[in-house]
Amino acid sequence: MTTEQKIVSEKDFTGILEPFVRPLLSLSHHAGASADKKDSNRLHMGFLANVIKYASDAEHLLDRYRARYNLNWIYFRELTASAKNFGKASFLLEELKKNFNRDSVIIEGRSHFIENAESASSFLNEVIAAIFLELQKEARRLGISIPEENPLSTYGLKLQEEVILPHTIEESADSEIAFTTQKILHRCVACEKEARFLERAVQSKANGLAFQIPRTINEGKLRRLGTRLHNLVSWYDSYVVNHSIEREFPELKKIRESFSVQLNLSKIGTILAHYFERHLMMPSPVVEKLKKLVPTTRLLEEALFFTLYYQVKCVHFARRLADAVLPNMLEEVTYDLPVPQSLGFHARPSTLVAKVVQQHGAAVKMLVDDQAFDAGSILELLSAGGYVVTKRLDHVRFRGEKRALDDLKILAEHNYGETENGRDAPLPAALSYLR
Repeated sequence: MTTEQKIVSEKDFTGILEPFVRPLLSLSHHAGASADKKDSNRLHMGFLANVIKYASDAEHLLDRYRARYNLNWIYFRELTASAKNFGKASFLLEELKKNFNRDSVIIEGRSHFIENAESASSFLNEVIAAIFLELQKEARRLGISIPEENPLSTYGLKLQEEVILPHTIEESADSEIAFTTQKILHRCVACEKEARFLERAVQSKANGLAFQIPRTINEGKLRRLGTRLHNLVSWYDSYVVNHSIEREFPELKKIRESFSVQLNLSKIGTILAHYFERHLMMPSPVVEKLKKLVPTTRLLEEALFFTLYYQVKCVHFARRLADAVLPNMLEEVTYDLPVPQSLGFHARPSTLVAKVVQQHGAAVKMLVDDQAFDAGSILELLSAGGYVVTKRLDHVRFRGEKRALDDLKILAEHNYGETENGRDAPLPAALSYLR
């Protein structure tokens, strides 16, 4: 049994919506003053924080009433969503500019970076001002009154100078910190591979980013990369920040700074790609109006390209530092270990060896005569297994980080987790992560 959906008239909806959009429309006076060049600094972080909040609230209500499916209300809904998206992108860019250290070495040509950041910021703020002027016109058409300008809610505190409290908490004696840091650095190295699609897009700019969306660049890819960066930042801040290992390896702080810049750029890029895909590419009765407010070429070639270009630079910088630090942190050893009895390196032992290597985030090689195989790859280990059988070897050599090889030694002592008949066998508690 279904209940018939109630329908509200377009005229009655004006009265329902008006109280919810008053705070948002009151911001249009600030945006209008900026557009008229009366006060070009009015679109500051406090203003943008208000835009995000009030536009999100209004968009939520409009979506509850299915405004996007109503020809009379769809444009107002799209303008509200546009204000939210560009408000977020501009806020993140202002935050990046505010926190970026002008003496930083993580980006080559930092003065050029600052110049490009200002250019992208100006574009985003021009779009925001245009959106709010259009919101005023559309509100009048729909019979929504424009409230007087209201004082902006405050955002943050303005300090005269940067000051910090003394560091009085003693560092914990964490014997695992070096191991954890190594894993973070290995993930940092892996990020360069995951971000290659950004580099392809940057190198192909001559063909235009519009032709690369959504095949090469899209919201989903950017969001997944941003999630990995967010996890790296959280991992670093939970275990490494302010630890003595940062003094031992000063490069770590620079890597952390690079993560932060990458994360902010990734968030901005994701918002801009989302807007292009979901608002400017999708068929809609108001898409041509939106394209007049948001020039597509500048959106992609100026704002989005800025985020992609400097993400690539940060990725390479962090990779170079990680490569420089890792050899000084790793204790490399070589162990001769027995081949699994009876069945050799077939699926089960190969899988367990690869899991051990992956758990430690280390580079480990299996050396068989003059051949070297990646011990973190099941496929390469299976290939090595065939070579071992052909050569009728009873021992192979593993070379790599000591912690990983210590666990491989324990695994070998338990015949790689299986009986001589190839059945599953219990493993010791030290290898509990394999189960």
